[in-house]
Amino acid sequence: MSHIRLNTTGPWLVLVLLATALLSGCSTLHRVNPGEAATTNAVPQFEQQPSRFNPPSYTVLGRTYHVLGSNDGYDAQGVASWYGPNFQSKSTSSGEQYNMYAMTAAHKTLRIPSYVLVTNMENGKQVIVRVNDRGPFVSNRIIDLSYAAAKKIGMIGRGTAMVDVRSITPDTPIPSSQSIVSGTPPVPSAPAPVASAPATAKAADLPHAIWGQDVFIQVGAFGEMGHVTTVQQRLAQAGITTVSVTTFGSLNRVRVGPVASLADYDHLMDQLRTIGFDNAQMVVEQ
Repeated sequence: MSHIRLNTTGPWLVLVLLATALLSGCSTLHRVNPGEAATTNAVPQFEQQPSRFNPPSYTVLGRTYHVLGSNDGYDAQGVASWYGPNFQSKSTSSGEQYNMYAMTAAHKTLRIPSYVLVTNMENGKQVIVRVNDRGPFVSNRIIDLSYAAAKKIGMIGRGTAMVDVRSITPDTPIPSSQSIVSGTPPVPSAPAPVASAPATAKAADLPHAIWGQDVFIQVGAFGEMGHVTTVQQRLAQAGITTVSVTTFGSLNRVRVGPVASLADYDHLMDQLRTIGFDNAQMVVEQ
């Protein structure tokens, strides 16, 4: 994946392009030793989040990203990628050395360092990672996982996976993979102790996000039908016709799909950004 590191040693953030890797996973210029990869989750802790790692905004390759004021309540779905050998031991945006065998990740807007629960919605596997880097800056990717984390949720071979990313803290009850996809409230569980990594709950029926069936792109949610009509017209003018409107409480959610494939998802996301829908995001219904 393309990564641009944030140099935080000076008073201003300086963007430095270190490397560009091809394909949907990272190419392997250096040898990978699967036996070195961690297998247990990262242990959530309360950590300081220095402002030098979390500027209000930064710009990479002409696109501006706004760092969240707080990670509380963050929960989003999208396509994950992973990065590995080409970045091994290089400096991350938090100043730490990247270790592909540790349970870490890169995210564009979450405050760092922090912790997230990542669920592979294609097979139900989960991992808890420590976010200590910025990226990925390849279009339409929500998070870049370390080799170890990607291996744990079964996405090394293909290089990408549809995932749910949820911010967590040491006292966050870990939801099951089934509740993440179905939208049902998680069953309360005891707070996870700081001393040991919290175990993820196992679901009897693992969720399966399937291209062409339950993967959509949500363009927006609007309280007034006039806004919905305007959005529908803009989408139609752009040639996007697979549009649906569903009601959720007082909001009307405008969605495109179902999306047939990863290639179609990338194409639609790029198209939506071109016509001004920068906040469009993947949602999985099941």
